[in-house]
Amino acid sequence: MKSSDIRLSELKFGVIINTSSGGCDSESEAEILEVFRRAGVNDCKTWCGQSDQIEQSFTEAAAHKPEVLVVLGGDGTIRTAAEACHQHGGYLIPLPGGTMNMLPRALYGDLSWQDALTNTLNDPVARTLSGGRVADHLFFVAAVVGAAALWAETRESLREGDMVDAVEKSTAAFQTMFDTKIQYSISPEETGEAEVVAVICPLISENMLDSEQGLEVAVIDVNNVAGLIGLATAAAFGKWRDDKRVTLNKASRIAVQSIKDIPLFLDGERVRIGNKAEISFVPRGTEVIIPGRTNQQ
Repeated sequence: MKSSDIRLSELKFGVIINTSSGGCDSESEAEILEVFRRAGVNDCKTWCGQSDQIEQSFTEAAAHKPEVLVVLGGDGTIRTAAEACHQHGGYLIPLPGGTMNMLPRALYGDLSWQDALTNTLNDPVARTLSGGRVADHLFFVAAVVGAAALWAETRESLREGDMVDAVEKSTAAFQTMFDTKIQYSISPEETGEAEVVAVICPLISENMLDSEQGLEVAVIDVNNVAGLIGLATAAAFGKWRDDKRVTLNKASRIAVQSIKDIPLFLDGERVRIGNKAEISFVPRGTEVIIPGRTNQQ
């Protein structure tokens, strides 16, 4: 859809702000409304509160039936919003208000939420995201299964570059993470086991087009903590796919299981699924609005 096809000033907006996410506060509501005012958006209802109020905010927003849902929060809040838009319809504008900000960063790069929103409203372009599903949970960036998922528990230290603190916080996890491998099945012919299985959506895959009906699967083998640290560091800079410990495949359905509960993170958020799961491709996950190319920075 071209930007000229979206007349945001004629649409009804809903805004959910999670002030517990760390990247925004109660003043963010006024900032968003000012950006809306400058863009000519007037039909808007906001919900601003801490994490214990967010579930009620989504319930009230669903009843309000906004045509565009703007969400400022962390990865969990944004993934919930993407699931809501998938279920109820409407466009999503996910703004970075947390630590990792996986979906916003994939869509807007390293723009601040203020710049991402301003650029999007000035030159709106609709995009349909494909993604993946695990049970009732959707993801649009990546699902990480296994030992590497434990890194999300220390992501703030990693983001700040404090690797020593990250390791100290995860001592107990590191002592047990290699006890159990993940058994995976990509097809009847492609099965095996590994420490980590990463399932990557077309949105960020360097090997897949948006038109491809499937997911990229990275099977990762590491045999010590140092190897995992090195891979996690490389992953942060997008160089992990060149690592000899990574095997890449493509699939529309992936099964994983283990003798223990599997560490699983969907778009940066921990999801508990027990010791086995099936990951499947979702061709039409949710509709997002992003800035046109002239506003991408």
